[in-house]
Amino acid sequence: MEDSIIGLKERSVESPSDKVISKIKEMINSGILKPGDRLPAERKLALDLGFGRTQIREALHKLEFYGIIKTLPQSGSVINGLDINTLDGLISDVLNLQGYDFFSLVETRLVLEVNAARLCAERRTKEDLEILERTYEDYINNYNTTDRVRLDFAFHRAIAEASHNPVFKAMLLIVIPDIMTIYHRDRICPASTAVIDEHRQILNAISSKDGELAAQIMTQHLQGVVDFARQKLNESKNERAS
Repeated sequence: MEDSIIGLKERSVESPSDKVISKIKEMINSGILKPGDRLPAERKLALDLGFGRTQIREALHKLEFYGIIKTLPQSGSVINGLDINTLDGLISDVLNLQGYDFFSLVETRLVLEVNAARLCAERRTKEDLEILERTYEDYINNYNTTDRVRLDFAFHRAIAEASHNPVFKAMLLIVIPDIMTIYHRDRICPASTAVIDEHRQILNAISSKDGELAAQIMTQHLQGVVDFARQKLNESKNERAS
């Protein structure tokens, strides 16, 4: 039977970008690359590691998403200044992630994000709010680019970080990449200016430290994808029953 969005959990096959990440992990463990070092340019990494620039770029985006590297203006990609053991553990976690069915991912995301929004509003600092404003502006400024979905999730990740509950952030980092993959593959998240307004409303509630309102708006914000995932789950059940 062909794979569908809704299916049993299955072991992921190592992708070319994951092979690149494994190579970078080896370079860090061997001391060729150290925390704080700047990574070689994409072209050189492609030549040195024997992969195409597309695979290199995908790997770097994934490492940046998880905070293992950061991109600095005029400086390129730099390895986060963490100790070697922490970096090794983070990269291993990225490589060991497995896929889950779409509805379970979305349902888990809803529970995590609603509570993260509530805690963020109650606990956020002035610095947290400044970061949230920047991620919101980045999203707006790149709304019509291919970075739109990634920056959308960056805003949500910033909310989880500002909840000051590291478990929320860690769990979101497990479910969000698989959700993003499905969003891109099946174009589940079409452009909609309503999303900009909803992000602004969430940000305003967080700014006002209104946890209940932030949680309420986040619930409404994610309801569409929850309904879609439930619909696909029911369709899958009906197909198996027929």
